[in-house]
Amino acid sequence: MRKYLDSFLSALCRLVARIFFRRIEVVNLAEFPRSGPLLVVANHGNNLIDPMLLFGFLPVPVRFLAKSTLWDNPGLRFLMQLGGAIPVYRRQDGADVSQNQETFVRCRETLANGGAIALFPEGLSHDEPALQPLKTGVARIALEAESEHGPLGVRIVPVGLVFERRHEFRSRVLIQVGEPLDLPEEIERYKREPKVAVRKLTARVGEALTGVTLNYDSWNDARLIERAADIFARPELDVPTSGQLAARVSVRQAVEGYRELASEHPDRIEQLVARVERYDRLLRLAGLSDQQVASSYPRSRVARFVGLTTVRLLLFLPVALAGTLLNWLPYKIPGWVTRYLRLERKVNEPATYKVMISFFLFPLFWLVESLLAGKLWGPAAGLGMAFFAPLSGYVALLFHEHLGRFRGESRAYLLQRSRSRLIRELAPLRQSIYEEVVELAEIYRQRGD
Repeated sequence: MRKYLDSFLSALCRLVARIFFRRIEVVNLAEFPRSGPLLVVANHGNNLIDPMLLFGFLPVPVRFLAKSTLWDNPGLRFLMQLGGAIPVYRRQDGADVSQNQETFVRCRETLANGGAIALFPEGLSHDEPALQPLKTGVARIALEAESEHGPLGVRIVPVGLVFERRHEFRSRVLIQVGEPLDLPEEIERYKREPKVAVRKLTARVGEALTGVTLNYDSWNDARLIERAADIFARPELDVPTSGQLAARVSVRQAVEGYRELASEHPDRIEQLVARVERYDRLLRLAGLSDQQVASSYPRSRVARFVGLTTVRLLLFLPVALAGTLLNWLPYKIPGWVTRYLRLERKVNEPATYKVMISFFLFPLFWLVESLLAGKLWGPAAGLGMAFFAPLSGYVALLFHEHLGRFRGESRAYLLQRSRSRLIRELAPLRQSIYEEVVELAEIYRQRGD
């Protein structure tokens, strides 16, 4: 029964995730072990969205450690039980932390039976631009399991979750699997110096997670480094394209290293930062993206884009209109609820609450619409509505995305052709930033050699 429940929940998580995110990229999945006792560790920036992604897209079922307060919510309690989650009792929640003894026993038994446990070693979901100090729970669970039931061959697998726009519906997310950590040295040291072994293994886990995530000193640094990395990654384009998120993350991690040059070339770095800040400010004033400034918009490609998009929009317009009408209320209500309860002020809460509300609200509306159609026009109409309501809703979602992109690109194209002073300043400023980043990259490379 557990095997079937895991398969069902994994499929459900993938379905919900593919609706919430426009694109989900999974990198280095071949690195993930398919068997054996595993501890999966990930950064934690998006509450229940994070476990949904791990459960849906990792190749083995995992048991999550989750704060005990989640069981207080009836809807979440059902999902926790469905996924076989293990509660963790935290002092800041007013829980009896002595109950964690049973939690650790269950973890060690799961590993001894060859299972996989997933946890977020930062200990909390946060909205900071870098990893927070890790708790020692991962190391303790791994080493205690080996000491009590070993040799087991426990491996720790780091997984980075990188969000394009953390709380935005229909953005992109990258799931990046790191190289698994083997623990022979720490296991041997644990026999003599358990505290030292736990501390050293925790540090190794931190280094591994840093390698699969983006980490900045501040959100301002994050914005500027990402802007410089985007310019470096695509010096010029024919037409705007977002490219692979994994490639962009790789370039950002490389550009992060250039900060080490600040002590050797402070004037150049300071001037570069000033240029990037100005470029970023002008972009926001113009309402353009970096891709759009980098694009030359050849007429043939523009004509092809306009023609194909127009045909698609006209073909899907009838179904999209119906889908919009059938799904407008369940689409809007989660946003209204989060604003009314002021959940947008709570760190990382809005996206999670919207997903959870939608998870129950959409099926409820589809059921009501199907019953209403069946009562008005007969059972066949009711059955047809049960299929048409969700399908047309997805078509409407894609339709509005294409329409929004068409409007945005049309505006960008017209602005580019207007040759206003603002537009005339953006392109050469962008080119100067690109050339400076290339030169600094070469200095950084030679320094490494």
